[in-house]
Amino acid sequence: MYILFSLILGLVFVGMTYSKDEYLVSIVGGSFMFLFWSMINYFALPTLGWGYHGVFFEIFLTLVVAVVVRNIVEYEWHPVAWIAVSFALLWLVFSIASSEMCNSHRYQQMIDVEEVSYKNFAEDINVIPVDKMIVADYDLACKVAEDKLEEDPGLGSRCDVGRMTLQNLTGSFVINNGVKLEFNNDLIWVAPLEHSGFWRWVKLDVTPGYVIVYANDPTKRYLVTEINGESLKMKYLESGCFADDIERHIRTNGYLSSGLTEHNFEIDPNGRPYWVLCNYEPTIGIFGGNDSKGVITVDIQSGDVKQYALDETPLWIDHIQPEHFVNNQLRCWGMYKKGWWNGCFVGEDVVVPTPGMVLVYSEGESYWYTGVSASKLEGNTATSGFVLINARTKEAKYYKVSGVNEMEAKRIAEDQNFAKAAQYHATSPVLYNVKGMSTYFMTFKGSSGNVTGYAFVSVTNRQAVGVGTSKKEAESNYLKSLRRTGNDSIEDGPQVAVDVKTYTIRDITLEGTTYYVLFNEVKGKEFTGSSEFFRELKWTKPNDKVNVSYSEGSSQLILLDSFDNLNFEF
Repeated sequence: MYILFSLILGLVFVGMTYSKDEYLVSIVGGSFMFLFWSMINYFALPTLGWGYHGVFFEIFLTLVVAVVVRNIVEYEWHPVAWIAVSFALLWLVFSIASSEMCNSHRYQQMIDVEEVSYKNFAEDINVIPVDKMIVADYDLACKVAEDKLEEDPGLGSRCDVGRMTLQNLTGSFVINNGVKLEFNNDLIWVAPLEHSGFWRWVKLDVTPGYVIVYANDPTKRYLVTEINGESLKMKYLESGCFADDIERHIRTNGYLSSGLTEHNFEIDPNGRPYWVLCNYEPTIGIFGGNDSKGVITVDIQSGDVKQYALDETPLWIDHIQPEHFVNNQLRCWGMYKKGWWNGCFVGEDVVVPTPGMVLVYSEGESYWYTGVSASKLEGNTATSGFVLINARTKEAKYYKVSGVNEMEAKRIAEDQNFAKAAQYHATSPVLYNVKGMSTYFMTFKGSSGNVTGYAFVSVTNRQAVGVGTSKKEAESNYLKSLRRTGNDSIEDGPQVAVDVKTYTIRDITLEGTTYYVLFNEVKGKEFTGSSEFFRELKWTKPNDKVNVSYSEGSSQLILLDSFDNLNFEF
C-alpha cells in the first residue's frame, strides 16, 4: 500500500508536469517522487487513512513541487498551479472545520466530568500501606535496571535497557533458576532489553529478556531471561530494524489506516511480554477530536497482533487512555463551558488543568491525576480542586476543594530544613489517600540520584508537611503536622466510633521524636504518638496498662487520639 500510494504520487507529478517538449523532465521527476515518497513512507510509516494529516501533506507537497518544476520549465505561471492552490484551500477548510473554534461544544463534551464533594475522595481512592507507596521514579528505576544489566558484563555490552513502563500487576510466574515471583496489586517498572546498535541486531536478531524493578522497593530488581522454564527471545522491538521494527510490524499486519500512539512495554500476569499501543481515530470533523477506541497488543516473541475494543481490553493492561489525549480533552472541558470566544478571550467560569499528569493507583485501578485552577491567574500555585480520570474507562471526577498544585507541593517539600540544608531535590508528587486526606508523596534525592528521604504534603493544607529519612518517620511527622494545624477530619478509611480501650503495652520504641507502640491485644497493627501531645509516652514501658482511643481503618500504622498510662501519675 505504501508503494502503491507513492506510485500514485509519482504519476500525479508526471500528469501535472508533462509536456511533449520536456517529457523527460516529467518522467525523471515522477520517478524521483516515487522513490522519495517510498523511502519517506517506509521509515516514517504515516497513517494511510482519511482524517490523518500525513496523506494530505504528501499530496500537497507533491503538487507544490510539480507546480514549481512546471513553471521553471516554461518560465511563466502555469494554470496547473491552481490545482495546488485549490487543494491547499480544501485542506485549510477541512482543518478549520475540524478546529476547536468551530466545534467548541463538541470538544467540551469529549470527556464527561462529574463534579463531586471532596468527601468522596476517601471512598474512591483507598488507603494503602506506606510501604507500598512509590519510591522509585522513572529516572531511579532506569539507573537500577542498568545496574542490574551490568551485573552480566557480556549481556551489558550487547543490550541496553529500553523505555520503562510503570504498571500494576497481579499474578505469579517462575523466572530464571526457579525463582518464583508473586504480585498482588504491586507496582513495578518493566523494560525490554533493546539492541545496542544496528550491528548487534544483525548479529543477534533477538534479545534475551526484560528487567523488573519494584516501584516501592528498588532494591528488588530482576533480570528475567526465562519464564516457567522457557527462554525469552524478544524479537519485535523499538531497536529492531526493517521487519523487526515494532511499528513497521504492526503496519504490515493490517493496520496501515489505523491511528497508533503511545506504545508501552507491559507483561501479563504470567510474565509474558507485550507491546501495548493505543488505537485512536478522529471524532470531530475530518482531523479533530482524536480519541482512543481500544488497544492493539503485540506478542514481542511471536509477533502475534490482536486488537481490542475499549470494553474488551484485558484487565492487566493498566491504561488505554493516553495522557496527551486525556489532558487535551480535560483542557477543552474546562475552557469551553461557555463557548470558544469566552474560553479564549473572556475567561468567565474557565478552569484549566495544572501542568503535567501523574498516574494514581488504587486497588488495581489506575487514574490520571491533575490539579485544576483558574486560567486567568498566571503563575498561580493554588488549585480550585483536582480531577481523577480512570485510565481505562475515562470516567472522570472533579473534587472541588482549594489546595496547592503539584509544583507548589514540590517547592514546599524542598523548602523544609531537612531538604534545604542538604540541597535535596524532590521527585514529582504522587497523590495518595493518607488517613482520608488527599496527600502528595515525594522522595528526596541527593546529587547521586539516590533516595535520601521522604515527604508528605497535604493537598488542602500547605502547612501540613512531614519529612523524614524513612517513610514511617515522614508519615508520622505528617500526621502530627495535620493535628498541629487543627485538622479535625483525619481518618483512616471508613470511620468508626471512637471508644476508649484498655490495652497492655507489648513493646515501645522511639524513632526521632515519635513513639511507636505495640499492644498485646492488637495484632498486626502499630500505633504512633508524640510526647508533644502525650507526655506520659516518655515514661511508658512494656507491660504497662494504658487507656487509648484511635480511629481504626485499613492502615497498619494508626495515629493515637488519646493516651493515658494507668501505671503512672504526675
